[in-house]
Amino acid sequence: MTYSVVIVEDEVEVAQLLAQYLLLPNGVAGNNTPKQSLRQGQYQVVGIAGNLATAKALLQAVNPDLVLLDIHLPDGNGLDLLSDLRRLNIKSEVMLLTAAKEVEILEKAMQLGASDFLVKPLMLSRLDQALARFEARQQCFSAAVEVTQSMVDTLFGSKERVSTTTRLPKGVDSLTLKKIITAFNEHKETAFTAQQMGDLVGVSRSTARRYLEYMLEAEQVRADQSYGSIGRPERCYKICQ
Repeated sequence: MTYSVVIVEDEVEVAQLLAQYLLLPNGVAGNNTPKQSLRQGQYQVVGIAGNLATAKALLQAVNPDLVLLDIHLPDGNGLDLLSDLRRLNIKSEVMLLTAAKEVEILEKAMQLGASDFLVKPLMLSRLDQALARFEARQQCFSAAVEVTQSMVDTLFGSKERVSTTTRLPKGVDSLTLKKIITAFNEHKETAFTAQQMGDLVGVSRSTARRYLEYMLEAEQVRADQSYGSIGRPERCYKICQ
């Protein structure tokens, strides 16, 4: 899955840093870069704007999945642009970037539906955390066939089902994970062994086990021991409802 992004930021260096961090496969070199920050081609920066007028025209034209929006811009306030986007029914998720410290600004941002609020100077580890939450929400919507409490808890953060402090670990990619989540959602009452899940989604037993163990650690599934005909125990995994 590739997510389109528009960056609205009048500081050229900050805009370039954000674009590089989203696009480069191993993040951006720097003292505050997380040790693992794998983009894996998940983001496409489709535009950068340095003022409100350019940003509004750009967002109406491309309607991206995500907007990184500075609050203080040369020709106005980013919160006004966020308000306009909602009035125009542009459903892009918006993360606000700001050096402002006023509580009233945070309160208004929440009222307007900002998905996150990043305080400058930006810590890339905190941006990474925000992106992980964004990806979790996107995957939740794309994989779900109906509203469940676990889906709501993931979206609202009351009990997050995926880690939001790190990126997906090495050896776990979002596309295969989505296939496994979809398989579970289509067979909600079924418990799968690693071999059964591998056969269902077209991966090896060892690969399926790696994903299932990741989901177990993230509390997306639960596991029970099953004993075969020769008494050898094997884990069976079932989606958490």
